[in-house]
Amino acid sequence: MKKVALFLAAIAAVAAIACYFTLRVAQPRVTADDIASHEWLHRELKLTEAQVQALEPIEKGFGDKQRRLAEALREANRQLARAMAEDKAYTPRVTAAVEHVHHCMGDLQKVSIEHVFAMRAVLTPEQGDKLLVLAQQALEQSP
Repeated sequence: MKKVALFLAAIAAVAAIACYFTLRVAQPRVTADDIASHEWLHRELKLTEAQVQALEPIEKGFGDKQRRLAEALREANRQLARAMAEDKAYTPRVTAAVEHVHHCMGDLQKVSIEHVFAMRAVLTPEQGDKLLVLAQQALEQSP
């Protein structure tokens, strides 16, 4: 059970990192918080304008995948909720719904990790290492 909890925490942390980069770097609506976070990312990684432009299609592609997978996860959770409400016990149907939720979470984590490494390919080795350190810190600090 502890391994499942750690797995779910790792998924949440990686998804949070990916969401951060998607929402802060590629979000078309810009707020004051977005500008501050975007500037923070620029400072932390010391991105050049060319790197920002090179990251745009990566961010857009990830954002599209992330939205699709997040919706699949929401639907899987709705299916689990229905199964629990209808079966009122831990039945094979509920077990299957839980497994489907885990599968969706895993897909989201995989895409998030792929996204971090796709971003890293645009960065200098030093920036890429810094990105991995930030990702590691987020994973280690997640509940």
